[in-house]
Amino acid sequence: MGKRAATTWVDALARLRPRDRAAAGPVPVPAPTRLVVDPARACAITGAKRAKKKCCRSTPRCKGCPVVLMRAARAAESGLTGKELARAVKRARAA
Repeated sequence: MGKRAATTWVDALARLRPRDRAAAGPVPVPAPTRLVVDPARACAITGAKRAKKKCCRSTPRCKGCPVVLMRAARAAESGLTGKELARAVKRARAA
């Protein structure tokens, strides 16, 4: 009984760590999808004149802050319009 238990343990370990991974090649990892933001459209949503290059992290965030513009663009892409979009921009500025 002891010998059989050792054999199944070795078999289970072999299944956990297959030795032929190098022969199969690397496992492809999907690239993360990024939202492409049109700065002019995002500025129109927030009411900014232009997009800033760097976030100043002030509270509340300014309308041209890249963080606010990204969050506003995501909200618009998800289908928010009108009051819901204005609330999303307000929350983005408060964050």
